[in-house]
Amino acid sequence: MADLRERQLAMARQTIVDACAQLVTERRHLDFAMKDVAERAGVSLRTVYNHFPAREDLLDAMGRDFDRQLAERGGPEASDLQPRDDLGGAVRTNFGLFEELNGVSEAFAQMPLAEIGRNVDRQKRTRLIVDHLVTQMPSAPHEEAHDIAVMLRHLLSHRSWFWLTREYGLTTEAAADVVTWAMTTLIDAAERGDGPN
Repeated sequence: MADLRERQLAMARQTIVDACAQLVTERRHLDFAMKDVAERAGVSLRTVYNHFPAREDLLDAMGRDFDRQLAERGGPEASDLQPRDDLGGAVRTNFGLFEELNGVSEAFAQMPLAEIGRNVDRQKRTRLIVDHLVTQMPSAPHEEAHDIAVMLRHLLSHRSWFWLTREYGLTTEAAADVVTWAMTTLIDAAERGDGPN
C-alpha cells in the first residue's frame, strides 16, 4: 500500500512540474502564480504547496527534471567532447535532445541563472566539461584555454539551442552545424596560439 502511495505522490509531483514547464513555455517568461500551475495540473493549490512549499522549489524541480530526462536519453558526457573527431556528434546529440524535450528545454532555458546555479550537480558537471575541454587545447596557455572552454560549454548548452532555434529561427540541424563550426574554430585558434588574450 505504501508503494502505491509513493507512486501516486511521484505522479502528482511530475504532473505539477510538467504543468509549470508548459506555462513557462507558452508565456515565454517565468511570471506565473502557483494557482496557475495548480489549475493547469488539475490539482488543488494545497497539493502544489504540499509538494513545493515555495516557487523556487518548483523551479528547482523543473531544472532537475530537465537534467534527469537528458541523462535518461543518453546526453553526452564530458568525455564525449573530443575536438574535430566527434564534437559535431556530441553537439547534434545534445541539440536533438533539447528539441525532443521541447517544452521542458524551453522552460529551463528561460530560468534565471541564479536558479540554475543552485543545482550542485549541474555545477559539478559544468566544471567537468570545462576541465575536459581545457585538456583538448594543450598548446594554449591554461588561463586562455579555460576561458575558451567556458565559451565552448556555453555554446553546447540549452540556452544556445534556445536562442538559435526559438529566437533566431534556425533549425536544430543548422544550429548544431553552426555551433560545431564555432567550437572547432575556437579550439583551432587556441591551438595556433591565436587566443583571446
